[in-house]
Amino acid sequence: MKKIFILTILAIRVTFAQNTFKSEEVNYWNLTDSVHIFGTLTMPENGSKFPVVILITGSGTQDRDETILGHKPFKVIAEYLSNNGIAVLRVDDRGAGKTTLGKNFKTVTSADFAKDVAVGIDYLKTRTEINRKKIGLIGHSEGGMIAPMVANISKDVAYIVSLAGTGVSGKIVAGNQISTIKLKGGMDSLSVKEFVDFNDKLIDIIASDDEPKTKEEKMRQVVNSLSVAYKTENKLLGNEEVFIKSQLKSAIPWVKFFMKHDPTQDWEKVKCPVLALNGTKDTQVDANLHLPVIEKALKTAKNKHYKIIKLEGLNHLFQHAETGLLQEYAKIKEDFAPEALQIMGDWLKKINK
Repeated sequence: MKKIFILTILAIRVTFAQNTFKSEEVNYWNLTDSVHIFGTLTMPENGSKFPVVILITGSGTQDRDETILGHKPFKVIAEYLSNNGIAVLRVDDRGAGKTTLGKNFKTVTSADFAKDVAVGIDYLKTRTEINRKKIGLIGHSEGGMIAPMVANISKDVAYIVSLAGTGVSGKIVAGNQISTIKLKGGMDSLSVKEFVDFNDKLIDIIASDDEPKTKEEKMRQVVNSLSVAYKTENKLLGNEEVFIKSQLKSAIPWVKFFMKHDPTQDWEKVKCPVLALNGTKDTQVDANLHLPVIEKALKTAKNKHYKIIKLEGLNHLFQHAETGLLQEYAKIKEDFAPEALQIMGDWLKKINK
C-alpha cells in the first residue's frame, strides 16, 4: 500500500551546472484548431535519445515560463531538468507569447488545452534526439488536471508529475479556496459557510446549460435572498445589478467545464507512473483535500507505480511561504523550492532508467 509522505527539509543544496544544456526555439501546429504553438525545447548538451517532459501551465493565459508576479517557475524547472539529463518542452498557451489563439477561441476549455499537449507529444516524436518511449508530462495546478486527460487520449504518455494538481471538481476547488483564505483572513466560520454557500449557488447557475436570461433571473433571486447585513458586509448593497452582470460575464465555456469536470474519472484510468506533489501551505489546491482523492483514484486504476508527497512549508507556486496566501507570492524571492526540483529530478531519473 502506498503512503503519503510528508517531507520536512531543512536544507538541500541543488547544484545548477552551467552550460550543460542547449536551448532551441520550436514551433508546430494544432491543425484541428488552427493554433500555431511556439515554445522552447531544452536538451542536455551531450548525448541522445533523451527522456522528455512537456510542462503544462495552470489556469489563465500563461507564457512558456509560467511567469507570475516576476517568478518564472517553468524556466527554472526546465533548466534544472535539462542540466540533469532530461529534455523539456515548454510552450506559450493559446494567446500568450507567440502562440496564436486559433479558431473558436471563445469556446475553448481544458479539453482543448489537452489536445494542444497531445500535439506537443506528436511533435516530440519527430525529434531524433528524443526517446519516443519516454515522453512524460509535468502539470501545475490546472495543468495537473489536464495531464491525466492527455494520458487518456494519448498512449504515448510514459509518466506524469502533478504539481498541485486537482483531484476534485472546480466547484469544490473554489469552495475550499474561499474557506481557507477567508478563515486565514480572520472571518468567523459561520460567515465563511454563508459565503461559500452563496458562491456554490452562483457556480451552479453559471455552469448550467440555462439560457442567459434564465441564468440572470436565477442569479437575481439568489442575490435578492441575501440579508442586508450580508450585502453590507460584502459590499453588495446597492451594487446588486452590477454584481449580477459581472458574474454573468464569467459564464464562459472554460469556467463551465472546469467547475463541472471531475478529475477523478481521468485519474482512475491512469496506468503510467505518477508523482503527485503538493505543498502544505497551498491555499489554492489544498494538499489534504486533493492528494488523498488522487491516491484513491490511482488505487482504483490499479496503478502500482505512484508516489504521493506533501512538501512542508511550500505554497501553490512551490515557494517557501509563511501563510501561503496569494498576496505573499510577490514578496517571495524564490522561484521554485530546491527540494521540489530535486525530488522531481530524482524520481524522473529513476523512472527513466
